[in-house]
Amino acid sequence: MAHRVVLVDDAADLRMLIALAFKRDGRLEVLASVGDGQQGIDAVREHGPDVVVMDVSMPVMDGLTATRKLKEEFPDLPILILTGYGDARVKEEATRAGADLFMDKTQPLTAVADAVVALAERA
Repeated sequence: MAHRVVLVDDAADLRMLIALAFKRDGRLEVLASVGDGQQGIDAVREHGPDVVVMDVSMPVMDGLTATRKLKEEFPDLPILILTGYGDARVKEEATRAGADLFMDKTQPLTAVADAVVALAERA
């Protein structure tokens, strides 16, 4: 059975690429693909995923705020922060927000899929 994922990123083309990579991988099923943190929270409430893949910089609600809110409501939900902002300060903020893992968007999508599977299986 595939692990269920919600993707949250304001770049629709990147969400599409990630969803395609996850589908090809076969171990992951994307339940929802949304463009901001508030939509991400709504999608988690609606779909009950095993893992969330969250960007940091987005309109309406950023990924760090959404991560904090999700962890308050769903403390055991694994959240992977996937961002183009790979500096130490952002990584530290993501950890404080409750992110379980932090990855840079320059990583191969196969590595992202492996990380998501590992988070889901650890949970």
